[in-house]
Amino acid sequence: MNEQPKLLFFFPNRSSFVERDITLLQSRYRVIPFEFNPSRKILIPFRFISQLLFLCRHIFTSKLLVCQLAAWHSVLPVIFSKLFRKPSIIFLAGTDCAFFPSIRYGNFCKPALARATAFSARNATHLAPKHISLIRAPYTYHPSGFPEQGIACFVSDFATPHTVIPNGFDASEFISANVHRQPHSFLTVAAGIGTSNINQLKGIDLILQAAARFPQCTFTLAGVAKGVHLAALPGNVICLPAQSQQQLKTLYASYQYYLQLSLSEGFPNAVCEAMLSGCVPVVSDVNALPDIAGSGGFVLRKYGVEELEALINRALAADVEALSAQSVQHISKHYSAKQRQTKLFELFDKLTGV
Repeated sequence: MNEQPKLLFFFPNRSSFVERDITLLQSRYRVIPFEFNPSRKILIPFRFISQLLFLCRHIFTSKLLVCQLAAWHSVLPVIFSKLFRKPSIIFLAGTDCAFFPSIRYGNFCKPALARATAFSARNATHLAPKHISLIRAPYTYHPSGFPEQGIACFVSDFATPHTVIPNGFDASEFISANVHRQPHSFLTVAAGIGTSNINQLKGIDLILQAAARFPQCTFTLAGVAKGVHLAALPGNVICLPAQSQQQLKTLYASYQYYLQLSLSEGFPNAVCEAMLSGCVPVVSDVNALPDIAGSGGFVLRKYGVEELEALINRALAADVEALSAQSVQHISKHYSAKQRQTKLFELFDKLTGV
């Protein structure tokens, strides 16, 4: 049997979607991972040295180089890609394509990181954004963002070829049928809830304002930062710490609605996982969220508590059981793991000449 070709996979931290992609790619490639994430910023130069040694060891026997996000960790792989004529692909995911200076969100808010991101995007062989809005799209949801978002807006002389390949999910991993859901229940999952930046970015402040107007509903925030205490919360708001993947699956299946009201969000896993668990999505009009929600979801076109109140009233008046089934079907049909795998392998074959 022929040995699987070697694929070098670079990422900033080992998140759930990184793990999912590694598993997906291993069906055809021998995936050699490199996690760039230093424990402190002062250690970044040492991670570059480690990455340099890693590349020197593996570059000659690798078939292609793949990076999750464009940032510090993608600079050396792109350089080695050019030097040794190996294809390099960057999966654009969100923060690498955003610029929200008022809340300091996005790679382009930090000059040095912006240069690393732009260099990587400009010199990669190919980009694989998870949604077309990560290349260029108008932005009208909230005044904190530039009126146009996407990496092409912030990288001069941008001309890198790109292919949109959304995230993919295995519906069999989630529970959606024969479960008891709390009536009038809303769930939001985000890491670092309680810190000012995250509260703004993920729309937590807006959710808390809306919760006070719906005392008959339950609003649960999962992912509250360690050591953080949210004061003066409405009585119908429940706060939970960060949850494991298994805990999240159980949590999703016990709620009727999932709220994702971010100011910016490339292609979030949580809302897709919640929908596969039967939650009805209520989302902001940013990036991939309206497409993910589909015709059975509810989209907040403009940031504002009055607008959100009206949208929640519409959601509460809808046939939640029918929309729940529609949510599962929509993600299963349009965003399956098999679809992502097929599209990625088609792109890899094209770039490697297979």
